[in-house]
Amino acid sequence: MVLTTAAHGLVHFYEGVLPPLIPMVMHDFGTDYFTLGLIVSVFSYAFGLGSLPAGILADKFGPRRLVTFYLFGAGITALCVLPVGSLWTYALIMGLLGAFCSIYHPTSNTLISRSMRAMGSAFGIHGIAGSLGIAGVPLISAWIGTLLGWRAPHLVFGLLGIAIGIYSTTLPRYPATATRAAGKADNAIEDANGTPYLALTIFFLSATTLGLTYKGIMTFLPTYMGYKVQIRIWNLDAVAIGGTIATVALLSGAVGQYLAGRLTDLFRPERIYLGAIIMGGVFVFIMAASSNLLLVASAVLYALFYFATQPTQNYLVSKYLPQHRHGLGYGILFILTFGVGSTAAAVSGYLADRFGLEFVFYTMGVCFLVSTVLAAALVVCEKHIRFER
Repeated sequence: MVLTTAAHGLVHFYEGVLPPLIPMVMHDFGTDYFTLGLIVSVFSYAFGLGSLPAGILADKFGPRRLVTFYLFGAGITALCVLPVGSLWTYALIMGLLGAFCSIYHPTSNTLISRSMRAMGSAFGIHGIAGSLGIAGVPLISAWIGTLLGWRAPHLVFGLLGIAIGIYSTTLPRYPATATRAAGKADNAIEDANGTPYLALTIFFLSATTLGLTYKGIMTFLPTYMGYKVQIRIWNLDAVAIGGTIATVALLSGAVGQYLAGRLTDLFRPERIYLGAIIMGGVFVFIMAASSNLLLVASAVLYALFYFATQPTQNYLVSKYLPQHRHGLGYGILFILTFGVGSTAAAVSGYLADRFGLEFVFYTMGVCFLVSTVLAAALVVCEKHIRFER
């Protein structure tokens, strides 16, 4: 559990290292929001596209070796940022980093779905580590970057990845074919007549639109906070202020993960999923129209409800697919949310350059509306599908 917790937090450190540093990288290379949005997209496309083969390999070989491979590969790649002198070389390194990071989510979620009875709670607890990583990286990356330069956070996270990788090699190995203990198989839920393809399709479409909102918002949230929250303490610059406030706001995501995981074990996950999407969308629109304390408060509530969708998403994959296809299902989920969803980073950069940062959040709110309609259709669809436990 220590390994998966540390590895999950770290993967989101790698994912979120650049957004808090955007003003510094823009100044260093003389570039714009759109170009840096493209670099975030390069990482995210690799992060998503690698998920599918990683999920297939997890079904076949088991997750432990793949997690170790991710830790060493990502750690070494992050160190390669040190000599970078070209923006496009940096983009190439970020793409390779994303490819190594893509291994983690399908393998860890496959392990949880095969081994835990109370899957909702397990996904929630596992998600807390990811949420803490997502919440912590704006603060950590911004402060290290402010003190030591924008390359320094990459180096720190790279060394951390190698250290955790070394730790992973000291742990005992378990058979790759390990499955649930007797009495737990009833949680692998499958449609009585086979896989419910209509529900699965609607679910994946909804998850894709949420992936767009995640990448669009997370790419520019620290910069947006530094721009819109007029609080200046200890003579800190906008980079440090934006990263600090973004971290404070995102910490509530860990609470959302835990609560949603518990509720998913008790109630229909489709309904938990719909409710979280509706509330998350409301607060994104408030973020777009507010500033200062109201913006911070709405960001806190946005994070609470957005991250509440993740344990339910992971649970729904295990509900709609048989156990031997869980790795494939998680691979598809993450290729859509992290891969296709990464398009929003470049699009949001274009919108920010042309219309301002506020317009990015209005656009992401519209994506929430689309996901709400799809999640509502999923609730209706679920009523007409008979599952056997």
